[in-house]
Amino acid sequence: MPIQELDEMEKLIGETTDCFEDIMKQLFDEDPEIFEGRSTQANWNTQVSSAGDEFHKALNVLVEKFEVRLHNGEFA
Repeated sequence: MPIQELDEMEKLIGETTDCFEDIMKQLFDEDPEIFEGRSTQANWNTQVSSAGDEFHKALNVLVEKFEVRLHNGEFA
């Protein structure tokens, strides 16, 4: 079983993704002026959610990459 599918790793990847999304959403709350003419808060939150989905997938790929490298002895 790939390590990213283990309960503990899934939890950590999920928590990291949630943290990323929370911080990105806070940007709008802290400085909405920088979004004027580009995004509404609802639009920004939708974009953050989409980015979070891709971020989650990318973390899974990255974890798998390092697991394979470890198994291949690349860090010896």
